[in-house]
Amino acid sequence: MRLITSLEDLKKESEYNEKTGMAEFYILLNGGLRSSKRVVYFPDSNTYDVHNEIDDSYQEDLTEEELRNETHIVLAIENGALFKY
Repeated sequence: MRLITSLEDLKKESEYNEKTGMAEFYILLNGGLRSSKRVVYFPDSNTYDVHNEIDDSYQEDLTEEELRNETHIVLAIENGALFKY
């Protein structure tokens, strides 16, 4: 597992790759629980797609602002709680 320390780090680790698809991450929650997510970053549009495995929901074309406001991913990065599997 690898700690994600910034949005730039997230971009690098989740950049779109036709062969590998979405990168797998998790947010470490209180009590050692995990919230698993698959994320892909598209550099051409500077957007993210997020698949939330807990409820099988999918968010598409998120800007950095939407990633911050509509997910817990940026907060997890800021709190040292986002990891790549």
